[in-house]
Amino acid sequence: MVTPEEILGITAFAALGQKDRERLSRAAADISLVPGEYAAHEGGERALFAVLDGRIEAVKLVDGIDRVVGERRPGDIFGEVPITLGTVFPVGFRAAEKSRVMRVEPGDYHAVAAGAPDVGREIGRLASNRIGGSAGLQGLAAEPPPPRAIVVGPRWDASCAELRRFLDRNQISFMWLQPDSPDASEQWNGPLPPEADCPVIRIVDGKTVVRPQLRRVAELLGLGTEAIAAEYDTVIVGAGPAGLAAAVYGASEGLRTIVIEREAPGGQAGTSSRIENYLGFPAGVSGDELASRA
Repeated sequence: MVTPEEILGITAFAALGQKDRERLSRAAADISLVPGEYAAHEGGERALFAVLDGRIEAVKLVDGIDRVVGERRPGDIFGEVPITLGTVFPVGFRAAEKSRVMRVEPGDYHAVAAGAPDVGREIGRLASNRIGGSAGLQGLAAEPPPPRAIVVGPRWDASCAELRRFLDRNQISFMWLQPDSPDASEQWNGPLPPEADCPVIRIVDGKTVVRPQLRRVAELLGLGTEAIAAEYDTVIVGAGPAGLAAAVYGASEGLRTIVIEREAPGGQAGTSSRIENYLGFPAGVSGDELASRA
């Protein structure tokens, strides 16, 4: 249980009186995290958190890879943006080391803020600082992800289309150069590969491969192609919504679980531009977003 004295050590709550701290202490959840465990996922429902012990990383999913965009230490809060704006979490928060956090549900926070306006103003100020500026969420959203690969190939070549589709499905940003484009050689930074070698992929700061197999592309990009463990309790073939859900529930029961998918998470549903009948998304959701959240 979080004590009133621990709440006093949280900067945003320092102005609370003893009674308000006791009330918040009874309402707050005391959560212990192991390294790599998430307190809140990107896209998760709003709540306000405070770090009691350890270190929490703010993580944004970019090109299918977790990118650390900030950190919180004891006395800091996170979740001020969703709690203030009523939105979902724009980034995820995971433990960088063994940590302990306090979680406050929206109703409990607003009840405290109503009786202590200074707390509400401070949370609002922190949210405004997080959003604004080139180092804030606006800057992060406006920053286009740099391409991780460059693909050279004709528009109507089936192999080139398959390669581009594979990169799209796995949310890998890439630049596509058509051999007949006037500035293709300049963007390739040299003579273009002969048409007989196309499609060609160059991994940024990495290797160049002609007519690559998709498995080879996945290996070059750091996508998982090999099982980590030698044995598993549960093997799920297919990473569609049902397979991903089964994996989550299997792992939550303590089963060593692996999901095998030949192309990309999401399965056939991942190719849908809009899914309007999936449980929990009354306004609809795109297939790739659903797969990414899962």
